Amino acid sequence: MQSNLATKREYNFEHFETPAAAPSIERLPRREKLPHPAKILSMALVILAIVFASLYGRVQIAQLNAQINETTARLEELTSEKVRMEAELDGQMSLSRVEEIALDELGMVKPDNSQVTYLKVQQANKIQTTEKSRSLIDIISDFFAGIGIDF
Repeated sequence: MQSNLATKREYNFEHFETPAAAPSIERLPRREKLPHPAKILSMALVILAIVFASLYGRVQIAQLNAQINETTARLEELTSEKVRMEAELDGQMSLSRVEEIALDELGMVKPDNSQVTYLKVQQANKIQTTEKSRSLIDIISDFFAGIGIDF
């Protein structure tokens, strides 16, 4: 007795009918599919828009840089003008300049010894007034009386 495995090996395939000629598969050359002209045109317009937007941005940046440079130059000019004017003001505010204007332009003269009076105080430095001192309430009531409100 033979095993199943042995019978399978000896199987004869010639008992089956062989099909007549099998249809052959012919591969046709692939036709290149061209994109639609509207797609080409739209892509070209998108690319052109991106290029123009990039160029426009660069032009804007160049203009803004030019404005920044002009403004910086103007700031430096004004800063130097401010420093010059402050120096001129300091020169005009000095005591020697004030004395020169008083003598030359206003016709003033320096006082001589006959115009100067010196006082010698024998007692300690005191201030005496003949008026009685006013309190805060007196000052406030005088203020309201001055504006027309009477208490």
